[in-house]
Parts: sequence; C-alpha cells; structure tokens
Amino acid sequence: MTADHGARLRAAGERLAEEFKTVAGVRSVLLTGSVARGVADRWSDVELLILWEDAPSPEARHGAASRAGGEVSAFHDHDPDNAEWSEDVLLDRAEVQVSHRIVAEVDTWIADVLERADPALVKQDLIALLRDAVVLHDTGPVAGWVARTEVYPEALALAMVGAHLDFRSSWQRRRLLARGDLLPLAEDLLDTARNVLLVLLGLNRVWFPHLGFKGMSRVAEALPLAPPALPARLDALFTATPASAVPAADALISETLILVAKNMPAANALDELAHLGRERF
Repeated sequence: MTADHGARLRAAGERLAEEFKTVAGVRSVLLTGSVARGVADRWSDVELLILWEDAPSPEARHGAASRAGGEVSAFHDHDPDNAEWSEDVLLDRAEVQVSHRIVAEVDTWIADVLERADPALVKQDLIALLRDAVVLHDTGPVAGWVARTEVYPEALALAMVGAHLDFRSSWQRRRLLARGDLLPLAEDLLDTARNVLLVLLGLNRVWFPHLGFKGMSRVAEALPLAPPALPARLDALFTATPASAVPAADALISETLILVAKNMPAANALDELAHLGRERF
C-alpha cells in the first residue's frame, strides 16, 4: 500500500466511522478490506462494517453519511443471502462501501461454521473479515468472535476439502482442447483454480478470505501444504496457451490430491485421483 493512498482512504473511512459510533444501537465499527490489511492501492475503495443490535433504519444510515459530508451513491435494502444491508458513500475522493449486520445473525453464522462444520464460503469470508479488521469501536462482540475463531475446527477442514474435491477428468479437458471448445475449457480452468485453492485452504486450516478471490496469490504463497510454486502455476492456467494449460491443470490437480491423500486420508482423495486419470473407454 502506498502511504498516500492508504492514509487518504483510511482517513475517509474513519471520518464516516466516527458518525456511526454514537448512533443508538451500534455495537461495533470496523475498518475492513485492503485498507485494513495494509495492501490498498490506487484502485482500492474503503470498506466499513457496522454491527447493530437490531436492524438499522434507512434514516440512521443516511444520517451518518450526511453528517460526515458524504454523498450516498448506492443504497441497498437487506440482502438475505449475505445477511446485510449496504450502501456506497462518496467522501473525500474515496468510495466508502458500508456493510451493516446484526450481531445475533453474525453470532449464528459463526456457530454454524464452528459447531456445525458449515463450509459456506460467505460465512468463512465474514470470519476472515472480522479477524483482519481494524477495530474502531467495539462493545464486546468482535473481540469474542476473534477469540472463538482462533482455531480452525478439524470437522470444518474435512467438510471444506470434501465440498471442493470436484475436478473434471483429464480426458474431459483434452476433449475440449481437441475440439477447440475454448470457452468451456476456460470455465474448467477457472473451476480448477478455485477448487485447488479451496481444497488447500481447508487442508491448511486457513479461513477463506474473499468471496471475489481477490488477493489469493498472497494467500497461496503462505500455504505450507501446497504444490510448489503455487501462485505462479495458478496464474499460468490463464496466461499459457490452452495446449500448455491443460497438462498444467492436470499436474496441479494431481499434486493437490496427493497432498490431501497423505495429510487427510478421510477425505478419500484417492478416489478423485482415480477419476482424474480415467479415460472414457
């Protein structure tokens, strides 16, 4: 993160955050995303997470933006899939993306993951967000959640790996290449990259960090259990020629499955490895 961009973006986020801290019903205010992690650049926006005791009113959300001197450029009602309300606020030449959640719903999601081994990516993304956040105001829940999620549960690791051991066979990729079906081949290579990453996150007991798969090269670089040169090899799936990408994908899948078979036998990765090499006839 360049110092100028980081300082300017953080200042905008903190200016809006100050207006939420004193609103009735607000339990916590967090700076999240790339600014909080110290990796923001000229393309970055600012992200805030506001945690409420009850559902936030439109008046409270608009009011905070107005008092900060910001302009609401987008305003969204409750999204049940993400369990959040959100808006974008233009402030001091920065776009501040504000997410609002209810403490009780966050607590339920965390219990789903920790106690019921729910591998839903949207719930793990929230846990990673909470753990990486800069806490600007907290009446208690955030500190408790961070402590509860210090250890990645073994049952979740197995569920995460099992949910994403889903690779096409080498024969299927070679058929797409031979036929010149480059669009479905590209989709397959994208699925391969995502599933390799997700399997390895589970194998390494690392929280899934971003629903958009942003910044995954940094995450992949830090995984102790992973095929060698993982970030570069993932990138090569999309920068190499299709003829080179297909065997590269096969090798990456194979090495990942061998790691799983060695370090998590209960995941039955050997069955998937046999599928990888299975010919049609």
